[in-house]
Amino acid sequence: MINGAGLESFLDRLLENAGKDKIVSVSDGITLRQLQADHPEAGAQPGGDAAQQATGLDPHVWFDPQNIKVWVDNIEREMSARSPVNATTFAANVQAYQAELDALDAWTRDQVASIPPDNRKLVTDHQNLGYFADRYGFEQVGAVIPSFSAAAEPSAEELAALENTIQALGVPAIFIGTTVSPNLAQRVAADTGAQLVPLYTDALTAPDGKAGSYLELMRYDVQAIVEALK
Repeated sequence: MINGAGLESFLDRLLENAGKDKIVSVSDGITLRQLQADHPEAGAQPGGDAAQQATGLDPHVWFDPQNIKVWVDNIEREMSARSPVNATTFAANVQAYQAELDALDAWTRDQVASIPPDNRKLVTDHQNLGYFADRYGFEQVGAVIPSFSAAAEPSAEELAALENTIQALGVPAIFIGTTVSPNLAQRVAADTGAQLVPLYTDALTAPDGKAGSYLELMRYDVQAIVEALK
């Protein structure tokens, strides 16, 4: 099983060579965010995943808990097909977990309500919080790397434009993933006075860490975002 939405297109050849007869994309059925074809970021970026960027699809679907409900449904369907004898157990587990996802969604809305609407502006290391922004009423006003891929490289003009945006809007924080190099974000923060706020965006911690599960990752990130912007 893969995330899909172009995130793992670099694995296509490896999976084909491995003789895998079925690849299940857990994101099937999710309405994907897509850049306009005439937007410069809809084309390939240096160092990025060309297949993903050429389509302009945003693969970071997990920042909306409602999308994870689609993941869970897709996983249940596949597992039940492979092990019908356990289908009832799978269905019960899915129902329980989806209730937790709905509770997370409601809790996030309550937390976000403490941020003044004019402060709900996000600057990130790359464009990875689009689904979160759409779900909870934020605006993505800029990214250090103006791409869905953290491997792309911004131009000097793009960095200068971002710094101008941060200063003009008074954005107090740049949110940066713990798995991304902070060098460029540190430079922008130094030039603008914005603080760097780490988020768990692309990977979990060990089970006993701050983001040992998806639910814990989201709660940590929401609290960090709220604290920085309220």
